[in-house]
Amino acid sequence: MLRRELLGLLAATSLAASDSASSSVAPRGHCRVTAWLGDPPLDAGQVKADVEGEKAKVLAVRDPASPLLLNVVLDLTGDMALIEPAREALKTEVAALSSNVWVSLLRAQDGLRVLTDPGPDRAGFNAQLDVLETTGRAGLLEVVQPAVELAERILRRSPIRTALLFVTDSNIYNYREDYTNPVVNPSDSRDLSRRFPEALIREKTAKLAAALNVTEVPVFVHHLAWLRDRLNEAYQTGLQQIAEATGGSASFSRAPGDISGDISQIFRKILSHWAVDLELPAGTKRTYSVQLSVEGREIQYRTKYTLAPHAKGSLS
Repeated sequence: MLRRELLGLLAATSLAASDSASSSVAPRGHCRVTAWLGDPPLDAGQVKADVEGEKAKVLAVRDPASPLLLNVVLDLTGDMALIEPAREALKTEVAALSSNVWVSLLRAQDGLRVLTDPGPDRAGFNAQLDVLETTGRAGLLEVVQPAVELAERILRRSPIRTALLFVTDSNIYNYREDYTNPVVNPSDSRDLSRRFPEALIREKTAKLAAALNVTEVPVFVHHLAWLRDRLNEAYQTGLQQIAEATGGSASFSRAPGDISGDISQIFRKILSHWAVDLELPAGTKRTYSVQLSVEGREIQYRTKYTLAPHAKGSLS
C-alpha cells in the first residue's frame, strides 16, 4: 500500500472520531444513499426507506454538519485564462470550510498522484495549488476509477461522509488514447464511424458509469469550459453520466467570468449532501433500486445501485 494511501485511510479514521454516528462501521449488505434532504435537524427515525419495495432499516443519517472528507482531483492542462480563476476560487472555497471538513489535493496527469494528504490544514493545499504544473495530457477518464476506489476504501474503514470533486479543463483531443474514432476503412463510404464519430467516446464513458455504479462515494465534476464541437459535447455528456451514476453531478462554466461562481455552487452542493446508511433486506438482488421519503420534505437522492461482487446480500 502506498504511504499516502495509508495516510489517507488513517486520516479518515481520525476525522470520524468526532462523529458519534461513525463509532461502528455498517455491515456488508448495506447501502449508502447520497441525498439532499433539506435543512437539519433530522434523525434516522424520520427517514423511511424501501429497497425494491421492501422496507429497509435506516442505520445512520449523517447531515451536512457532520464530518466530511473531500478529495479534490485536478485535471488542468490548458488555458491559463481558465485555470487562474479556478485556482483562486478553490483557495477561497477551501479557506471557508469548517474544521471538520478535511481536504486532500490530487492530480490526474500521468496517473493519480496525491499532492497533499487529507487534513484540516489549508496552507499546504494552497501551496500546492500555487506550484501546480498545468501541462501534459488530460487524465480524468484514466484516473476516475482509481480515485473512486481509493475513496471507497476510506469509506469502508470509517464511514464518514466522503466525496470526490474533479476540476478539469479536459479536451477529448488531448488524451493519450485516441477517442476520436478515426475512420476504420477510408475507402468505404458506408463505414459507420463516418456517421457516428462520437461512438467510441460514448462507449468509454458508458462503461465507466456502469463500473462506478457499485460505488457509494459521490463524484462531482466541474469543467471550466463548455466545448461546443460534436466530439467534446459527447465527452461532456459522458462526464455528466459518470457523475450521476454515483449520486453526484457535473457542471460546466460557459465563460471565464462564471468560473468562480460555478465552483462556489458545486462546493455548496457537495457540502449540503446527506449520507443515509441502510441495511439491505435479506435476498437483495445485485442490482436494485432505493426509495427514500421524509414527511413534509422534498428530497433528491440517488435511486439505482449495484452491489459490489464481494458484498453480502446479493443473489444475482
